[in-house]
Amino acid sequence: MGMRIGFAKMEITPPLGTELGGYAGYRPCSGVHDPLYCKAVVLEQDGVRYGLIALDLMCADESLHQKIAEAVADLGLSKERLIVCAIHSHAAPAGLVPGEGALAKVNSTITPRNAEFADYIRQVIDAAAVCCGRAAAGLEKFEVRTARGAAPAIGSERHTGKAPMGELTVVQFKTESGKNLVIYNFPCHPTVTNAANLQVSTDFVAGIEAQLGADMAIFLNGAAGDISTRYTRRESTFDECERMGKIAGAQVLKVMENAPFVQPSLKGIHANITLDARQVDTPEDAENAHREHTKRWQEAVSRGEDAMTVRILKSYVEGAGVNLEFAQTMDGIRELNLPVTVFRFCGLDFISIPGELFSTLKPENTSVIAYANGYYRYICDENAYEAGYYEAMAAIIARGQGEHLMKEIHKLLRRLDEI
Repeated sequence: MGMRIGFAKMEITPPLGTELGGYAGYRPCSGVHDPLYCKAVVLEQDGVRYGLIALDLMCADESLHQKIAEAVADLGLSKERLIVCAIHSHAAPAGLVPGEGALAKVNSTITPRNAEFADYIRQVIDAAAVCCGRAAAGLEKFEVRTARGAAPAIGSERHTGKAPMGELTVVQFKTESGKNLVIYNFPCHPTVTNAANLQVSTDFVAGIEAQLGADMAIFLNGAAGDISTRYTRRESTFDECERMGKIAGAQVLKVMENAPFVQPSLKGIHANITLDARQVDTPEDAENAHREHTKRWQEAVSRGEDAMTVRILKSYVEGAGVNLEFAQTMDGIRELNLPVTVFRFCGLDFISIPGELFSTLKPENTSVIAYANGYYRYICDENAYEAGYYEAMAAIIARGQGEHLMKEIHKLLRRLDEI
C-alpha cells in the first residue's frame, strides 16, 4: 500500500493572563506577538499510522502525551506510535497537566494552579485531536527529500560561548495535491526574549517559518540542553527574534535546496528506559547553597561586574532555587522511567527524548527530537555536575545517568539495524 501523509494545524494561543513558562517568577501574558499553534502530521505505512504533534509550548509532560494519545486512539494512533513535542519557547505556557503524572509533585512548583490554566491545557488536547483528525482525513501520497548540514549560527554553548556541535536536519514533503510540508530540526533554546517579556511568542521560530514559504513548517528542537542564544543575541527584542529567524531560515533553505527526492521508508522502536533519580539535599543544605549563590550574585552586581558574568551567576542562583524545590518535593523518588522512541526515516536516525539533552551526549549521525513525550528536565553530561552548572543543579536524574541513557539508546539503534 505504500505511504501516505496528512497534516494540519490549529491555533492554541492562550487567553491573556495565562502564565508563561521557562523563567522563574510569575509572568502572566499581557499580549500576543506571535500566535501559537498545534501542528499535527499523520503518516500511514501499509495501513499502520504514526503521529507527530508539535506544540508551540515550553514543554509537554508525560500526562499531556497520555491524554492526547487517548484523544486520538480512535484514529489508529497508539501511544507508542505518537510523538508529542514542544518547541520550548520561553514566551509560551508550559505543557503540564496540573496534578497528574509521575512528576506531579515536582512539577507543582512550575505548574500554574488556577482553573483557567487547566482549561487551557484541555483546549490544547482538544486541538491536538482535531488536528490529527483533519490530518488523517486528508491522507495522500507524497514525495520526500531529506538533508543534513551545519546548524544555523544563532546559538552557542551557553557556558563558554563556543560554537555548538549541532546539525540541521530538514525533511520536505510534497503531496500529490501540491501541499508543501517542511520539518526542520536543530538544537537551540528559543530564549532571545527574556524574563521581562510578557507577550506570547514563538521567539525566533516565527522568523524562520516566514522565510520558508511552506503550507506548514514544524520546528523540532534538538539536543539544546547546553545550547542557547545567551552569547549570540544582540538584545532581547522581537526585532532580534526576527533577525535570528532570518539567519536560521536562510540556512534551512540552503541545506534543502539541492537535496534529491528519495524513496520513503520508516521503521522504529519504542522503549522505556529506567534512570536513577538524583539524591536530593536536605532542605537545610539546599537552603544554605541557595543563600551562598545569592550572595555571590549580589556581590558581583555591587562590584559592577559585566552583564554576562552577572547573568551566569544569576543562573546559579536559579539552579540553587530549583535544587531547593527538589529537596522539598523529590523525597521518595528513586527511579525515573523515560519514554524513548528511535526511528529511521529515509535512512536518517531520529531519537525522541523527554527532556533537555546536552549536545555533548547526542549520538553521532542522529537527530534528536527533544522535549518529547515527557518533561524530565535537564539530561546533562558528567562534566555539568563536576562544574556545578545550573543545568546539573536543576536536573532530576543522578550524575552519570545521561551517559547511561545514551548507552541504552545505542542498543536501540543497533536493534533498528536488525528490523
